[in-house]
Amino acid sequence: MVATVLRIRFRVLGNTLARSPMQLVGFIFGVLGALWMLLFAAVGLFFAGTLEFDVARSIVTGAGAVLILGWVLGPIFATGVDTTLDPAKLAPFPMTTTQMMIAITAGGLTGVGGLATVVGSLLTFLVWVHEPVAAIAAIVCVPIGVLICVVASRTVAALASGMGGGRRTKELIGLLAFALVIFASPILIGILNAVQSATAHGLQLQSLVGAISWTPIGAAWAVPGDLATGSWLTAILKFVIALATLGVLWVLWFRNLSASVIAPPARSTAKRKTGSLGWFGVMPSNPVGATWARSLTSWTRDLRYIRQLLLIPFAPILVLIYSQWDVSGPFFALSGLLVGFFAGVLPYSDISYDGTAFATVMQTGIRGRADRLGRTLGVASITLPLVVLADLVTIGISGRWDLLPPVLGASLGLTLIGFGISAVSSAFLVVPTPAPGDSPFKRVPGSSFSMFLTFFACWALVAVIGLPTVIPAVIATFSGSSLAGWIAFVVGPVLGLIVLAAGVVLGGKRFDVNAPSLLAQLRSFQGA
Repeated sequence: MVATVLRIRFRVLGNTLARSPMQLVGFIFGVLGALWMLLFAAVGLFFAGTLEFDVARSIVTGAGAVLILGWVLGPIFATGVDTTLDPAKLAPFPMTTTQMMIAITAGGLTGVGGLATVVGSLLTFLVWVHEPVAAIAAIVCVPIGVLICVVASRTVAALASGMGGGRRTKELIGLLAFALVIFASPILIGILNAVQSATAHGLQLQSLVGAISWTPIGAAWAVPGDLATGSWLTAILKFVIALATLGVLWVLWFRNLSASVIAPPARSTAKRKTGSLGWFGVMPSNPVGATWARSLTSWTRDLRYIRQLLLIPFAPILVLIYSQWDVSGPFFALSGLLVGFFAGVLPYSDISYDGTAFATVMQTGIRGRADRLGRTLGVASITLPLVVLADLVTIGISGRWDLLPPVLGASLGLTLIGFGISAVSSAFLVVPTPAPGDSPFKRVPGSSFSMFLTFFACWALVAVIGLPTVIPAVIATFSGSSLAGWIAFVVGPVLGLIVLAAGVVLGGKRFDVNAPSLLAQLRSFQGA
C-alpha cells in the first residue's frame, strides 16, 4: 500500500507540473538550487575532512543541527508543507495510521528536499573516511538524523495546524504557531548577536557546538565523532537522546493523525445570532459596499487574513533588533515606513483566498472597478489605522516627534501605493493558498517559486514608485530638514491616492477580462 501511495504521489506531481508551466519552472529552479547546495556541501565537507578532527567533528554536528532546524522552520518561512500526501487525502485509503506515517515519511524523503538531505547527509562520510569507527557509527546515526528531519517537520506542522480539533481550534492554534515562528526570526537574530558578542569575549565556538550536541537537533550527528575519540559513554548517551527524540516525535505525530483522521470530526455547537447582517448591514447597499463588507468580514474573522497582519508589529521589532535595541536612533524612528510597506502589499493576491467561492462573486455580475475598490476599502479599514498607530508608537518610543510628519506621510503613501499595486496584481494571477481551516504551512508542489516571484515583483514596484516620498522622509530624518519632512507628508498620501486610483481602474479592466481564467486557476489548485 505504501508503494502504491508513492506511485500516486509521483503521478499527481507529474500531472500538476504538466498542467502549470509556472510550477514546472519553480520545480526546475528547486532542483537546480538543491544541486547547488549539494555541491557547496560536498566541497565544504571535503575540506572539513582535512582539518583537525575536533574542528571537523564540530562542523558536522553544527551542520546537522542546522539541517534539522531547516526542515522544521523552512516549510514555515519559505517552502511550505507538500500537500500531495496530505493526511486528509490519504484517509480514504485502507491504511493504518502507521502505514500512513510511513508513506508520508517516504514521500518526504523522495521529494527534492528529501533527496538533497539524504545525499548531503551521506556526504558526511567525506569527513569520517579517515576514521573507520566514526564511519561505521555514521551508517546507523545518519539515517536517524535524516528521519528526525522529516518526522520533526511533519510533527511541528501537524501541531501548528491544530489537528484533532474543530476548525476554529485549528485556526487559533495555527495563528499562535504562525505568530511564534514569525517572531522567532528576530529572536534568533538576537540570539546570534549574543553568541557573536560572547565569542568576541572569549567563548569558543566549539564549546557552543559541544552544548548543541547534547540537544535533540545535534545528538545524532555527534555520535560518530565521539566514538572516534573514544568517548564511548557520551556517544551512548547522545545516541539514546537521538533515539528518544525520534520516538517522541513519532508518538506525537501518531496521536495527531489518529485524532484528526481516525476520530470523527468535531462538530461546532456555537450559537449564531439571527437577524444580524454584520458589516453588510452597515455598508452602503451597492456593489462597492457589499464587497467592502465582505472584505472587512474576512479581515476581521478569517484567521488566514489575520495572520498576515502580524507583519505590522513584526517590522519595528525587526528594525529594533537589527539596530541593537537603539530606540533613539533614526532607523527605529523610520520603522513606520517598513510597516506601511508591508501593509500595502498584504492584499497582493486577495482573490486567491476566495478559492472556488470566487465563482459566487462572478455570478453577481459585479464590475471590476467596484470589486477592486470594495476589496481595497476592506483592507484599508483595518491596516490604515494600524499603520498610524505603529507610527505614533515608534515615534513616541524614540522621542523624535519632529519626524512624525515625514514618517506618517511616507508610511501612508507606501500603504496606498501598495494597495494600488495589489489591485492590479490580484486581477492578473492567483497563487495557491491554504483553504479555510487548513494548516497555514501547506503548499502545492512547485508553487513556492511563483508565489515568491509575484510577491517580489509587488515589493519592487512599491519600492520604486514610493521613492518620491521615501527620499524626503530619509533626508528629513538624517539632516533635520523640516521642509523635506513636510514634502514627504504631502507627497506621500497624494502620490498614494494617484497610484491607488490608477490601480483600481487598471485592475478593474483586467478583472472584467480575466475573471474566468482566475477561477479556472483556483479550481486547478483545489484539484492539485
